[in-house]
Amino acid sequence: MSENAIGYLYNREGYKGRHVPHGWRSSFSTIMNGRAERVYHGTNRLVIDRLIIDLMLAHVPVGMSATEFRYNRSAYMDRRRELSSEWADLLLADANEATALLEGRRRRRT
Repeated sequence: MSENAIGYLYNREGYKGRHVPHGWRSSFSTIMNGRAERVYHGTNRLVIDRLIIDLMLAHVPVGMSATEFRYNRSAYMDRRRELSSEWADLLLADANEATALLEGRRRRRT
């Protein structure tokens, strides 16, 4: 889904000026780094998770060449999947079942 599609949805639902799609990147970084800090404080695992979170946001971490970053997309893939799953679980914790999205009107009428 493109940034424009999400931005259009926000505007349509009345969130114009209150939230932007790019804000999700900041939220992901803040929340996931905070969780890693609480769980792995003072360990090497904290450093590794922070590096992986940066990779997931398409940032070039310190110590990694731009070439390696550009071409080695498999770096830490298992942990990236774990962190992505953890993030999805946080987002969907109190969400309705997916089948509930199929009920009712498809478009909001204005």
